[in-house]
Amino acid sequence: MYDEKKDQFEDLSQKFQRDVITAIKNEDDIVFVTYSLIDETEKKITFTLAKILEKYRKVDILTPVLSCLKELVANANKANAKKILIEEGVILNPDDPVEVVQKIRAILNKDGLYEYGIKAKNRGLSTRIYFKVKNNNLIIEVINNIPLSAKEQRRMFKKIESASKYDNIAEFYLENPDPEAEGMGLGISMIVVLLKNINISHKNFILSSDRTKKTYTKLIIPLS
Repeated sequence: MYDEKKDQFEDLSQKFQRDVITAIKNEDDIVFVTYSLIDETEKKITFTLAKILEKYRKVDILTPVLSCLKELVANANKANAKKILIEEGVILNPDDPVEVVQKIRAILNKDGLYEYGIKAKNRGLSTRIYFKVKNNNLIIEVINNIPLSAKEQRRMFKKIESASKYDNIAEFYLENPDPEAEGMGLGISMIVVLLKNINISHKNFILSSDRTKKTYTKLIIPLS
């Protein structure tokens, strides 16, 4: 949990911190454009979320909301990485979930994040993270440049609906194993359960795709 007494953000520039605090005070939108979630970027996102929740006295939900956000960003990075690996011929069968997960995991690690980020940037495969406060809600939107297929959308919608009936992710996974995908669907389910545990409906987690250009995921966090 965010703790002002222990300044975990001391290595972030003072200018960045001032700019974020000013934007929050003015209720301006805040946008991050990332190509891989390196430590510095994650820390900036955490700082921003913490300061927004602090303003509205909702710091107690920082940890679950941050976990949800990081999962959405990770999913976007995986989608971008999958496209890169297919183009490079590393993934030979994009329809084989086991191969896809194994190959993605091989590059989305601490050592491979920078190299992957450069490749993603060169291809224009960004992940955008938006923070907006509107109508007393914090709206967090994560957008990436890879659309979901109709089949993938149906699978995600099913995961969201199924997970909404559970109170903890372990119980959900035991009753809904996903061995082929090695937990790729687990992240979406985790978001639903985490939101439920802080009394936020799964309907506040919105996923959509235009099927030709981008995928959009949105969290709507009540601030009152």
